[in-house]
Amino acid sequence: MKRSLVLIAAAIVFSLGGSEVRSAEAPPQERGVPTTVVVRVVGNHGMPLGDTVGGAAVTIKDAETGAILASGTQTGAAGDLRAIMQTPRLPTEQVFSIKDSASFTAELALSKPTVVEVIGEGPLKYPAAKRRASKTVLLYPGKPITGDGIILQLYGLLVQIESPTADRPLGVGDGVTVRVTVRMMCDCIVEPYGNWDSRKMSLHGEARSDNQVIGKFDFFHQGPKGIFLGDYTIPRKLKGTDRLTLRVVASDAEGINVGYDEVTYPLVPWEQSRDATGREIPPLK
Repeated sequence: MKRSLVLIAAAIVFSLGGSEVRSAEAPPQERGVPTTVVVRVVGNHGMPLGDTVGGAAVTIKDAETGAILASGTQTGAAGDLRAIMQTPRLPTEQVFSIKDSASFTAELALSKPTVVEVIGEGPLKYPAAKRRASKTVLLYPGKPITGDGIILQLYGLLVQIESPTADRPLGVGDGVTVRVTVRMMCDCIVEPYGNWDSRKMSLHGEARSDNQVIGKFDFFHQGPKGIFLGDYTIPRKLKGTDRLTLRVVASDAEGINVGYDEVTYPLVPWEQSRDATGREIPPLK
């Protein structure tokens, strides 16, 4: 009986000792393999969103857990127009990384294959025109994504009413000239016969009162580049109305890139208008 107990005890000790040896020989827990990921947020039919439009916010999230693995702002220039927009190339060739262009680079430590959601929002300098795009991508530890990187396309146009400004009241019965700029999301100029040809785009203005369209008007390109002018006469039937909204809408030939801007102006009665008095209506104080 004593001998049996001794043998059992010895077996237990040997078993524990063997377990400790195997544990000591096992590899330590992986700390993660450095993996580079390049992301580019690009305007559809255009170039990367660079510093002139405030760049774009980029977030990389673990698709399974929702944990944010990296975030920051895309910075840099929009890139070389000739290399990006005018150079023929095969589908597999690099476009945006041939020459420097705006991008976001993250250095991730991955311990296993990870499905991530990559999100881009911009342009940050123009909140009213901001759009969001995302892609789901599998990242593998030690396999960097470089070159053009993960491309996120944003759809839209930058439309801005430059004048009249919101502090300038309009007069019932007066004619008003609206000055507007239209650009791609990358801040690229839209103009006749240009790389982004305004002749193939739709651009019109709307006069709105009580959220109803009461009139429309056309725009025509005027120098300098990217400037368009449209004329509208405020109808006298708006007697008693104290506010008028002017909206300008632009879209490309496909209708996939659309943008607009609108300003609501105070209205003064006909008796105080420019046409009635012969004097300019003073700005609001």
